[in-house]
Amino acid sequence: MRIAISTGGCGLDKFVDDRFGRCPYFVFCDSEDPQSTAEYKDNPALSGTGGAGIAAAEYMAKEKVEVLITGSLGPNALRVINGANIPAYTASEDMTLSEAILAWKEGRLTQITEAGAAHAGER
Repeated sequence: MRIAISTGGCGLDKFVDDRFGRCPYFVFCDSEDPQSTAEYKDNPALSGTGGAGIAAAEYMAKEKVEVLITGSLGPNALRVINGANIPAYTASEDMTLSEAILAWKEGRLTQITEAGAAHAGER
């Protein structure tokens, strides 16, 4: 499955970023072989003045993400993610990307069913 994770750095030893719309990067990888398939991309929504969560969620759909791992999702981002049928899971910002992938595979991450607070342009 194609996984996306919000992160502040490039490398599977970097940490999950809990800011979905304003994270600096996303890592995209195959759940079966994250090490050799990891692809780090700049978050195109990072520099926008508003609607970062929506823009990042639309980017997930465009990238054909099948599973999203992040800290939390604001109400608008969650609406777009749900509309794209992408299950989203919450991971702690003290987890590395590798740890988050393993936790998801082992069923230890909680699926996001309720929106967190909207950040309204906060970085």
